[in-house]
Amino acid sequence: MDERTLPGETSAVDRDSRFCELAARFWHPVARSVDVAPGDVLGARLLERDLAVWRDLDGKVHAVDARCPHRGTNLAQGDVAGDGCLRCPYHGWRFDGRGSCVAIPQLPPERSIPGQADATPLRVSEHAGLVWTCLVDEDEQLRPRPTWPVTEAGTHCLHVGTVYDWEAQAFRQVENFCDVAHFSVLHTDTFGNPGLTVVDPYQVEQSDDGWRLSFDFPYTSIDPTATPDASGERPAFDMVFEYRLELPFTVALGGASGPGSVMCIAPSPVAATRTRLYWLCAFPSGVDIDPDDYEELEARIWSPDRAIVEQQRPERLPLDLLEELHLPFDRLAVAYRRRLAEIGFPI
Repeated sequence: MDERTLPGETSAVDRDSRFCELAARFWHPVARSVDVAPGDVLGARLLERDLAVWRDLDGKVHAVDARCPHRGTNLAQGDVAGDGCLRCPYHGWRFDGRGSCVAIPQLPPERSIPGQADATPLRVSEHAGLVWTCLVDEDEQLRPRPTWPVTEAGTHCLHVGTVYDWEAQAFRQVENFCDVAHFSVLHTDTFGNPGLTVVDPYQVEQSDDGWRLSFDFPYTSIDPTATPDASGERPAFDMVFEYRLELPFTVALGGASGPGSVMCIAPSPVAATRTRLYWLCAFPSGVDIDPDDYEELEARIWSPDRAIVEQQRPERLPLDLLEELHLPFDRLAVAYRRRLAEIGFPI
C-alpha cells in the first residue's frame, strides 16, 4: 500500500493495472526506424510487456510478443533468417510476420506444426521515423495511430532525436512539455527569459471530439545559441509556442525550434511510472542545422526537465483536480487532467 492509499481506496497496483489496460488501447512508438535495419532484431518494452521488433530482408517491419511459446525464450535475442522470419535463439524455431511458426527444426518434415507454437503478433506501423505498435486488435483500439502531417508533407526535413528514458509517468512528461510557467525559471541557461516570470493569460481550445487540446503562447525568448555580450546578456526575440496535444500521449509544438519548425513528442509508457521518450523535429526544407549541436542544445533543455519530473510526487498524475493547486497559468494542465479522467484513466 503506497502513501496515498487509505482503507477503501484503490491501491497503486490497481491504478497501475488500470492505466496499462487502458493505455494498451492506443498506439505507441517502440523504436526509431533507423535503429531497425533490414535483418535486425530489436528488443522493446511497452506497458510491462517485452516485444521483439524486426525488419525482414525486404524492409518490412514486424513485431511479436517476445516470449517464445515453447520455452519462454526472449525472441529479441534471436536473429532474422534468410526467409525474413524471426528465429528463436534457443531452438531455432522460425516465426513469420504474422507470428505463425513456420519451422520447428526438431520435428521430422512430415509432422505438422501445432497451432500452439505460434507467437503473439502485434500490429505495427511506421510514421515520422518511428516504429509504432498497438497491443490490441483494431476493434479494441480507442484511437488510430497518431499522425503528424508535417512529417509527410514533403516541405520539411526530419531530425529524429536521441531516445531518453525517464523514471516518470508518461502523463507527467506530457504535462511538463506543455507547462509554459516554468520557462523563465528552469530554462534560463537556454531559451528561458528570467525577466518574464508573469504568465500572460492564454486559452485552451478543445476539439469537437474531445481528443485534441490546443493553445498558442506568445513569448519573448532568449536565443540559446547566441554568445553572451560583455554584460552576460544574450539577445531576445518574440516567438509563439503553438501547442497541439493529441490525447492521451502525443504533442506537436510549432515554432519552438525556429520559424516553421514543428517538434513532436511521443512518451511511450514502458510501465505505469516509467517512460521512454521519443521525439523529433521537422524543419522547413532548406533550413541548415548541425545535428550534433542541435542534440546538445535539446539535451540541455530535456535534462533539467527530467530531473524535476522524476522527483514529482505523487508519481501518478493526480486527475482529481482538488488534489493539487491550480492557478490561471495551469489552464492546459486542468484541461488535460479533466479529459484523462473522462477517458477513463484512474483518478
